[in-house]
Amino acid sequence: MQPIWKRIVKYIQLTVALALLLGAGALLGEKSVHQKDGLAAKRDSFRKENEQLASEIRSLEREVMLLRSDPNTIEKVAKKKLGMSRTNETVYVFDRGRKGSAGAFNSDSALNN
Repeated sequence: MQPIWKRIVKYIQLTVALALLLGAGALLGEKSVHQKDGLAAKRDSFRKENEQLASEIRSLEREVMLLRSDPNTIEKVAKKKLGMSRTNETVYVFDRGRKGSAGAFNSDSALNN
């Protein structure tokens, strides 16, 4: 009868050893739980970045549409980014580096220079 108990104990030991090896492999292996958590975090950060970029694209598409069709938007950009003005406007230029160095000029004379 003793050999049967020895076999049972041996099978239990083998089963426990196999379970420990499989558990260690699941925690430390190439496809481990830790690695999957890291990949899930990366995926979430990529999704957030993707949403932000999609929002920025929508904003830029709207700006392009306005620049193609809205005269007021075109005029604002021409004044702000290109320093342009209408012929009947007076432009004041302030040099923020020095006091009292404000100058005014008419856009007609600015176009001729």
